Amino acid sequence: METLMAISVAVIAAIMLLFLLLIIPIFLKILRITRQLEWLIDTVRAQIAPISRDIIVISQDVKEIVRSVRRQVDKVEDGVTTAHDMVTWARHLKEDLKWRVEKPILRSAAIIGGIKRGFEVMSQMFRK
Repeated sequence: METLMAISVAVIAAIMLLFLLLIIPIFLKILRITRQLEWLIDTVRAQIAPISRDIIVISQDVKEIVRSVRRQVDKVEDGVTTAHDMVTWARHLKEDLKWRVEKPILRSAAIIGGIKRGFEVMSQMFRK
C-alpha cells in the first residue's frame, strides 16, 4: 500500500510539474501582452492630451468665427434694410417729382394748345 501511495504521490507531483511547465509560457505571454497594453495606453494617453488641447483651441476658434459671422450678418441685414429704405424713399421722391413736374408741363401744354387753337380759330375767322 505504501508503494501505491508513493506512486500516487509521484504521479500527482508529475502532473503538477507538467501543469507548471505548461502554464509558465502562458503566464509569460500574458505578461508580454500586459506590457504591450501598458505601452499602448501610455502612448495613447500621451497623444490624447495634445489632441484634446488642439480640439479645444479649434472649437474656440470656430466659436469666434461664428460670432464674427453673426456680427457681419447683422451688419449686412442693417445694410439691406437701409438700401430698401433708400429705394423706397427714392421711389416716393420720383413719384412726387414726376407729379410736380408733369402737372405744370401738362397745364402749360394745355394752355399752349388752347392758345394755338385760339389763333387757328382767329386766323380762320380773318380768312373768311
